[in-house]
Amino acid sequence: MADAIFITGATGNTGQALLRLLVSDDAFRGAPITCLCRPGGRGERLLPFGVKIAGGDASDAGSLRKVYQGEPVVIHISSIFHTGAVLEGCAGMKRLIAVSSTRVYSKTWDKAKEIEAAERAIAESGVPFTILRPTMIYGTSEDRNISRLIRFTQKWPVVPLPGGGSSLFQPVHVADLAGCILAALKIERSVGKTYDLPGGSAHSLREIVAIIAGTIGKKVLCVPLPLGFVETASSLQTKLFGRTPLRPEQIQGLREDKQYDYSDAARDLGYAPRPFKEGVAQEIRAMNLV
Repeated sequence: MADAIFITGATGNTGQALLRLLVSDDAFRGAPITCLCRPGGRGERLLPFGVKIAGGDASDAGSLRKVYQGEPVVIHISSIFHTGAVLEGCAGMKRLIAVSSTRVYSKTWDKAKEIEAAERAIAESGVPFTILRPTMIYGTSEDRNISRLIRFTQKWPVVPLPGGGSSLFQPVHVADLAGCILAALKIERSVGKTYDLPGGSAHSLREIVAIIAGTIGKKVLCVPLPLGFVETASSLQTKLFGRTPLRPEQIQGLREDKQYDYSDAARDLGYAPRPFKEGVAQEIRAMNLV
């Protein structure tokens, strides 16, 4: 029987995609799986997988200590910013797979250094680790970015493009990320390594909108907006309404291309992510929009 597994962030999109793979994989058949879930944290989503649900908070080492039962394998999905608590609260683990982010490369986001520090803490912890850095994750109706863009494109005839929509993105489908987590669990040579996990194709925001519009069979007019104007409008909305559709860090991120090489993951883990056009078509069908 495979080692017992402890998972943080299992109720999220990535966690559920991973659980679907784990419970259907012969290599992990019968392996005890414990999933951490905050009180009120949609634990009902875990019931179909037959896992043990442990009430706790991945950001709190004391909370983790109360429920962590020495499972040899820890898969940390909830947030890379909770790394310190996980290392402390799950002391004694024999293997750690942590989901980080390619945002560690950002030159404009002030929290990029925190991601870097979290990854360094993992590398220096003495625990055999694998760090996986996905790009923007999509693939379900609940993802934070692409599903919203799909709905906006489906509803409105005009799509504003901050900065002209020229910045490159390389979104990764949640099923491809989950498959890579599973591969890292199985493949010994992934220990001690960090992998960038972008999607199978990179596109400008303008191209992404065009792909979505073409898939749902709708004509839209793309209107470029200067980033300075978007920043001013966002600031004004925040002052007037206390919220804005685009956070300052999201606007700053539009000044950077987000295109990455996944050859290391392809070589070691057999990573072969689907191109965006294929993945977003699957998401749109799942949202019953075509």
